[in-house]
Amino acid sequence: MKTVTKKKKKNRSFHISTIIEMFFSLLMIPLGLAAAKGLEETQNTEELLAFLMLAEFLLLAVTTFLRATARRYRNQIPERRKLDLIFSGLFLACAVAIFIEPSLTVMMIAGIVFMLSLIPSRVLSILRNRRWFNIVLNVAFILLVIFSIIDLWSEEESQLLFVIVVMLLIAFRSLLRIMSVTFARLRLDLLRDIVQKTYAAEIIFGLLLLIASFSFVLVYTDAASFDGKYTNALWYCFAVVTTIGFGDMTAVSSIGRVLSVILGIYGIIVVALITSIIVNFYGEMKKVRAEEAEALPEEADPSSEAGQETEGDTKQAGEI
Repeated sequence: MKTVTKKKKKNRSFHISTIIEMFFSLLMIPLGLAAAKGLEETQNTEELLAFLMLAEFLLLAVTTFLRATARRYRNQIPERRKLDLIFSGLFLACAVAIFIEPSLTVMMIAGIVFMLSLIPSRVLSILRNRRWFNIVLNVAFILLVIFSIIDLWSEEESQLLFVIVVMLLIAFRSLLRIMSVTFARLRLDLLRDIVQKTYAAEIIFGLLLLIASFSFVLVYTDAASFDGKYTNALWYCFAVVTTIGFGDMTAVSSIGRVLSVILGIYGIIVVALITSIIVNFYGEMKKVRAEEAEALPEEADPSSEAGQETEGDTKQAGEI
């Protein structure tokens, strides 16, 4: 009997659609920030807000469509993909409506469409995971969305604020999408095991404790340099430990300079060691677990052994 060997699929981390989705998601972040910054000082607030919201909803329609048709989502529940396709069409319709009539009412309706698009995914999450914590969290989120729509729609003064908040939520959602796609193949269980085995948590905690204690000393030894504020000293110590060195604040006293040298040396050693150890351990442990996962089905599958025995018996019978 001929044995058919399956070809291994290529493990591609990013496809063209994923890269385009991440690029468009990245563009939505400055649009939301621009909507929240300095719009009160301009004379044509609604016109500028309509332009920004039009661009954001166009990008939102494209990214939602790309997410629904991406290869990495072929195995997900079909209801989620159908909802993404429906809402991508609604987002495109909202963009067209804003282009035709760039009024505050149309932008409010577009914002409500986006807020309502957040609810079905939470309902599907409840249906898939019926643990009490997940149910309570999702129900609270749904009620918050509904009450915010009702409250902001009823007051004319808060409608403009509602539109800006919606644009910020779209920008924040796109940021979460970028992070989720970027860290999609990151094994958190491996990182947890690495942190436990390498004592990285203790080392990081010691570094944070050193920063906190040195910052407390620097507030008194270099009060003029840090304006007597503990937060400024923390910012300076962070810049020294990470070797960024912004140069906006400096330690002038002898004690402050000595502490800065200690922090710099300690930061270089600890950051370099932790980074190299975690990267090496992560690669090795991921390779070991992949080999174990490939070996387990062969050892634990009795049907394959039974099939081999049956094939051997039929071959011997044929020879006899």
